[in-house]
Amino acid sequence: MPNASLTNMSETGVITDIEPANLPVNAFTRAKNVRFDEGSVQRAPLFYVVQNSLSVAPAFCFGITTTTGGFSTVVLVSDTYDIDEFANGSVSNKNSFTVSATTEPFTGTSLANVTYINRVDRVPVFRLNGSNNNFVDLTNWPSNYRANSLRAFGDFLLALNTTEAGATFPTRVRWSNLALSNAVPDSWDATDLTKSAGFNDLVQMRTPIVDGLPLASNFIIYSSDQVWLADFVGGTFVFSFRKLFGDCGVINQNCITEVAGKHYVFGTDDIYVHDANSKNSIADQKVKKYVFSTIDTGKTSLCFTQHNKKLNEIYFCYRSNDDMSVQDIGADKCNRAAVYNYANGTWSFMDLPNVTSATTAAISTIITSYANASSLDYSIGGSYASQEAGQDQHVVFVGNQALDAAGNAAIPSTNRLYGLDDADGGTLTAPFDTESYEYIKLERTGIDLDQMASLNGYKVITKVTPQISGTQARGTFNFAFAGNDLMSDAPDFSNIVNFDPLSQHKIDVRASGRYLSYSLTYTAIMDFNFVGFDAEIKVTGRR
Repeated sequence: MPNASLTNMSETGVITDIEPANLPVNAFTRAKNVRFDEGSVQRAPLFYVVQNSLSVAPAFCFGITTTTGGFSTVVLVSDTYDIDEFANGSVSNKNSFTVSATTEPFTGTSLANVTYINRVDRVPVFRLNGSNNNFVDLTNWPSNYRANSLRAFGDFLLALNTTEAGATFPTRVRWSNLALSNAVPDSWDATDLTKSAGFNDLVQMRTPIVDGLPLASNFIIYSSDQVWLADFVGGTFVFSFRKLFGDCGVINQNCITEVAGKHYVFGTDDIYVHDANSKNSIADQKVKKYVFSTIDTGKTSLCFTQHNKKLNEIYFCYRSNDDMSVQDIGADKCNRAAVYNYANGTWSFMDLPNVTSATTAAISTIITSYANASSLDYSIGGSYASQEAGQDQHVVFVGNQALDAAGNAAIPSTNRLYGLDDADGGTLTAPFDTESYEYIKLERTGIDLDQMASLNGYKVITKVTPQISGTQARGTFNFAFAGNDLMSDAPDFSNIVNFDPLSQHKIDVRASGRYLSYSLTYTAIMDFNFVGFDAEIKVTGRR
């Protein structure tokens, strides 16, 4: 029997929901902390500690880019509504409001060079971008109004799912008067005929509005099971409304991402994309069953999405109990991201270090001298040259300290601001998070090779020639091969073989069965490309 060749390893990605025997040979049944691109498997970006030991546990973050350019700032908000700001390498307090701690989600938005932060339990707060002022209660907002979500659309602020003077309006969309530059809207009064402020109740909506987000020239409104469209028409009515879809919705606030005229949505039972006309599941027959069968249904209020424009990826973040979960004793926030590459349609998974929110920002992590660097080895990302521009956009996460059963610090041991970047080719001059770091894992089970041999054939692997490239020698790749006679059997990956691509070209192995499986793990901090491998396989008879 000729060699079996596994190539084009980025074509299919991970597919958890289909029986392995029905998958292409270059598909994976489990994959974490890797990504699929350019024909190969590559390391996913790492978490770098931009700011350690934050004084409060951040529940939400929002990146602010000023109109004058320069570095962004990142607003950090705790569940007790303490607002801090990370700017130019340090954190300062920007106000603390007296509220009870709650896990209700925050929303953030910017309009007319003003940033707004909102949560359902109090009046929204705002601050002019570029100023160093504190956040304060939103001027002209009725003091006895509350909103589940506050979003900018066109020249308006939209308040979704409101409570007004004690009366609840779960399907109400209320909009402000038009906002002028560097100013908040001057009115929310729908009875003032000199203003454009108004409201509309979507009375046909079955469940309360959860959130909304602009899409091109429209605004899309989501409940848990319906999607509506708001269109600016001007005149007396200001907005018109119509239902788009009646069989889908969104699982939580901050679970919608716009990319290239489409919304990618973390739904209540599916992950889908739409363009306000048609929608398609991007998870069905790939990872849908795996995600929604392992998500912690008691903590869906933690779910959020984040776009990584640099890598053409969207992170669907949630609290998971899956079989790849990180070892996070005492951690109770998001530990898993299902990662979708919208350029090639592949999925992977990524470990998350107990995170609660993410944003995009050009953050300053500049190290000005060797004396300021706590380490000069590969644990510090970037380089002096990479600091010169200093305004690369990065995905930024906030993570919470974990506590064990005795109340002692676990992992992560502090509250942190993270930046996401490559291992070797990154530009963030910050140490990666060694405490929460998790290894890469690739696994493929149930390879039947039915195009090359009978299903009754007993296949024996004797030699494997991997194609792996990396930038530095920091460790070995750990392969394990196994064989099984029945589809229902779990492979035994206990026999691990080390492979160093800088000194070896092949692996001598011995695994046999009607179905073949292999796994690859790697614990070192290094970018790499796993292109594929050739395997010498013999068919010895029938069993």
